[in-house]
Amino acid sequence: MIDRLKLTNFRSYSDHEIEFGPDINLVVGPNASGKTNLLESLYVLAVTKSFRAKDRELIKHGQEFFRIEASSETDNYSLGYQVTDGRQEKRVSHGDAKKPLTSHVGTITVVLFEPGDLQMIWGPPEGRRRYLDLILCQTDKEYLKTLNQYRRVLRQRNSLLANFDTGRIKGEIFTWDIKLTELAAILHDRRVELLSYLSPLVNDIYAEIAGHGPEMEFVYLPSVSGDYADAFMAALASNLVTDLATGFTTIGPHREDFRISFKNNDITSIASRGEVRTSVLALRLAELSYSQQRTDKKPILLLDDVFSELDQTRRQDLVRRLEGYQTIITTTEADSILPDIKGSYQIIETKNNARTNR
Repeated sequence: MIDRLKLTNFRSYSDHEIEFGPDINLVVGPNASGKTNLLESLYVLAVTKSFRAKDRELIKHGQEFFRIEASSETDNYSLGYQVTDGRQEKRVSHGDAKKPLTSHVGTITVVLFEPGDLQMIWGPPEGRRRYLDLILCQTDKEYLKTLNQYRRVLRQRNSLLANFDTGRIKGEIFTWDIKLTELAAILHDRRVELLSYLSPLVNDIYAEIAGHGPEMEFVYLPSVSGDYADAFMAALASNLVTDLATGFTTIGPHREDFRISFKNNDITSIASRGEVRTSVLALRLAELSYSQQRTDKKPILLLDDVFSELDQTRRQDLVRRLEGYQTIITTTEADSILPDIKGSYQIIETKNNARTNR
């Protein structure tokens, strides 16, 4: 849980401090008043990158750095990013101690639900891979370590492919294939395990929200069939001619996907916009449960303008599920949400930085 947040040169904020309550925090203001920027800063602090922009784009116009500082009951956190003479640097500190970015991820866990999430269903595989990787990186240090190692080995293999040399290919490609296979198998197994956990839970949550079950199923789509490690190693060898022609590795976790079956059909071909939104909401709430179960601590829930497209029944169900979680909700109109909130809440107005507690 975050008690206090300070932003310096972050997006639209030059020097801004804010206090959060332990329950529901409604960030209220007109469009373009900085609501999503505030939410984004918490996301960046937790996972060290934005969900919608590059690091440079987060710096307030005319400045050369941004800094996000936050405090909780147990510690103080700081994430800073600056550009000096074209050189980029990002640092994280816990108190006075500097921390590697990889060891910081997972210290503060967040679950984000924002309008762009619908593209996780309708969009390209990259968004679905990012969804799985973000959950696993926040809840499993070994997965984050393995993913970073996989990306480094993949870059080495791709460099070898792009700068084709017959002698080097014969002498080095097999070594990189062994390393890539070992790491790819770990990523594959953890992703499949995650989807196996989420699938029945998402079904239950969807049924409770919508009043009926859609019989959803998550099916991971690997690059190869059969025993993953053995099949992947063989496929790297058989695909070498193709990889040389393209200049990059054409199979692996970096290109894999998962399919969502909805009422025994692909969700993209049958579900309405409302059903897709409810499905994504169920996914995020299931993620909340998974994160808490894996880390034994409650994530912070970030909801960016999601109530506007939910009917009263879905709003009430969502608010009921927020109990016990620190939640930051952005909205242009608090009056549409307040009747559904039964517990304590805090209103934060971005227009004049006012705060109201109840």
